[in-house]
Amino acid sequence: MRDYKAIAWNKTFGIKQLLADVSFLIREGEHIGLIGTNGSGKSTLLEIISGKDTFDSGKVEMPRDFSIGYVPQEADLDPNQTIFEAIYESDSPLVKLVGEYEQAILDLNLNPESEAAIKRYQDLETDMNQRDGWTLDTKIRTILSKLGITDVMQPIHELSGGQRKRINLAKVLIDDPDLLLMDEPTNHLDFDMVEWLQNYIKNYKKSVLAVTHDRYFLDQIADRILALNRGDMREYEGNYQAYLEKRAHEEEIAAATQEKQKKLYKSELAWMRKGAKARTTKQQARINRFEDLKADVNQPKAKNNNVTLDFEQQRLGKKVITLDHVSVGYDNNTLVKDINLLIQNDERMGIIGDNGAGKTTLLNTMAGLLPPKAGTVELGETVRIAYFRQIPADLPEDKRMISFIQEVAQEYEYTDGRKMSASQMLEQFLFPRETHGMLIEQLSGGEKKRLYLLKLLMERPNVLFLDEPTNDLDIDTLTVLEDYLETFPGAVITVSHDRYFLNKVVDRLLILTKSKHEARLFYGNYSHYREAIDNKPSEHSNKTNHKTKNKESVTQSKPKDENKTNDKKRMTYAEKKDWETIEDEIDQLEMAIAEIDNEMSENGNDFSKLSELQKEKESKEHDLLQKMEYWEYLSELSL
Repeated sequence: MRDYKAIAWNKTFGIKQLLADVSFLIREGEHIGLIGTNGSGKSTLLEIISGKDTFDSGKVEMPRDFSIGYVPQEADLDPNQTIFEAIYESDSPLVKLVGEYEQAILDLNLNPESEAAIKRYQDLETDMNQRDGWTLDTKIRTILSKLGITDVMQPIHELSGGQRKRINLAKVLIDDPDLLLMDEPTNHLDFDMVEWLQNYIKNYKKSVLAVTHDRYFLDQIADRILALNRGDMREYEGNYQAYLEKRAHEEEIAAATQEKQKKLYKSELAWMRKGAKARTTKQQARINRFEDLKADVNQPKAKNNNVTLDFEQQRLGKKVITLDHVSVGYDNNTLVKDINLLIQNDERMGIIGDNGAGKTTLLNTMAGLLPPKAGTVELGETVRIAYFRQIPADLPEDKRMISFIQEVAQEYEYTDGRKMSASQMLEQFLFPRETHGMLIEQLSGGEKKRLYLLKLLMERPNVLFLDEPTNDLDIDTLTVLEDYLETFPGAVITVSHDRYFLNKVVDRLLILTKSKHEARLFYGNYSHYREAIDNKPSEHSNKTNHKTKNKESVTQSKPKDENKTNDKKRMTYAEKKDWETIEDEIDQLEMAIAEIDNEMSENGNDFSKLSELQKEKESKEHDLLQKMEYWEYLSELSL
C-alpha cells in the first residue's frame, strides 16, 4: 500500500505549540480535508509533509519512491522562466518527454527547413508513440485550458499572484503525485474553474490532503476530515456535512455534561447545607464527590474556538450609493461600461464575473479610491464605508497587534454603557493575551485578515465592501461572519467566488461580462442564478424541499408536549429504581470513555486500533448523552 504515516509529530512556532504528539495516516487513494482556525498550523503541517519545513520531533513512514506534490497559497515559481519552462520542469520522465516534444514542434515551426529540427521532431514522435505520451499530452492541454492558461511563452515575472497560483496548480496536477497537497486551491479561480477542479479532484485516484475555506468544494472532495486545534488533531469519517453532524453531537454531549454537573451540584449543595456529617464511608464519599463537583463547576471554562462579532454601527440614511452611467477601468482600458445602479440601506449584493472583468476595479471606484472613467458616483451623507480588501494595503507589518487596534480606540464603548479594552477585543477575535505584543508580520495570512476585519468593524461602519472575504479566513470565522452579515443594519456589497458564502449572504447579483464590458443585475443568490442559466432544478431548491419536510415532521411531534397537564407527574416504580442507579451508570460511562481516551493515547501508532477505539468511544458517548437526558427527566420528577 502507498500510504503516508505521521508518528508523534511536535512543532512549536515561537510561543505557540502548533503540533503536540500528532499522529495520522493518509491511506492510498484517500481524500482528506484539513480544517482549523487561522494560525492553528494547517499550512505548516502541509509544508512539513511537502518537505519545505521540518517537525521538531517525530517520524514519517512512506514508500521510498513516494511522490508528493504541493500547491501552496503563494506560488513559488522561478520568475526568470516562461510558463512553458515551469510546466515541463518535472521529475516525471513522461512529463519531460511531452515537454521536449512540444518544444520540438515550436523549433520546427521556426525552422521548417532545418534537417536537425526535423530529425529531432521525428525521434521524439517515435518516443511518444512507444511510451503513450499522447494521453498525457491531451491531459496537459486540458488542464491548461480549464485553468485559463493560454500563452505558455509568457514570462512568469509578468504574471499576477493569482495567475502564478494557477500555473503552480496546473504543474502539480500534471505531475500526478501519489499525495496531492493543496492549500486554498480555489483562491483566484472563477466559478467554472472551481467546479472543474472539484470534479477533477473527486475523480483523482491517488491521495489528497486539502486545506480550503470553500465548504461546497470540501464537502464534495473529502471522505475524511482532520481537525487541528491548539496542537491537537481529531479525525472524523465522512465529508464536511458528516463532520458538522459529529461536531454538533460532541457539543450536545459537552453541554449536557455541564448541565448535569450543575444540577447535581445544586442537589449536593442542598444536602451539604442540611449539615451532612461524615458518619459513614458512603457519606464521606459523597462529601468528597461534592468537593470535586464544586471545583469542576466553578473552574473557568475553556473559551469556544469561535470569533465573537459584537459591534455597533452609525445610523445609515435611505440614500447610500448611486451610480449614474458609470464606466470603470484604467488608462485606455475600459473594463465595464455604462453602469446605472442604486444601492439602498438594506442592500445585500454580490459582484461576480470572470477574472479580469473589473470586479475589484468597480468596488474601488464605488469606494472612491479610483475615479470613474465616465459618469458619476454619489454617496449619501451618512455613509461610512469599511472596505475589507483582498490584499490589505494599510496593514503595517512592523507594528504590534495591540498598537494597531489601539489606533482605532483604546476602548470600544457600546451605547448601553459597556466598555471593552483593545486587548479584550483582540481576545474576542481569538488572539490570546500573550500574543498581543507580536508583530503583525509574524501572523499567518488568515490571522492578518482576521485582525484587519476587527479593525474595520471597530470603526462602526454602516456600509461594508468585501473583496474576496473568504480568502484565507478559516471556516469557523466565515460562519460567524455570515451570521453577523445577516443582521448587519446596513448595506453589504461583496466580490466573491465562494458559492456557499454568496448563497448565505446576498439576495441579488451584479454580473460583469468581460467580453462585452457590461454589467447586468440578477435577483437571487448564486444557486438561483445557476438554476436560471442551467435551466434545471437547483441544489438550493432540493434543500428547501428537504427543510420543509423536516419542518413538517417536527410540527407533527409537537402535540405530545402540548397535551401535558400542569399537574406534577409522579415517578413510577420503575423510574424510582432507575433513579437509584442512574448516577452510578453515568459515572461508569464517563470512566469508560476516559479509559478509551487513555487507550487511544497508548496506541497512537496503531491506526487500525485507533479506528476501533474511536467507534467504541462514539457509541459510549451516545449512551452517555441518552443517560444524561434521562437523568435530567428523572431529576425534575424527584423535586
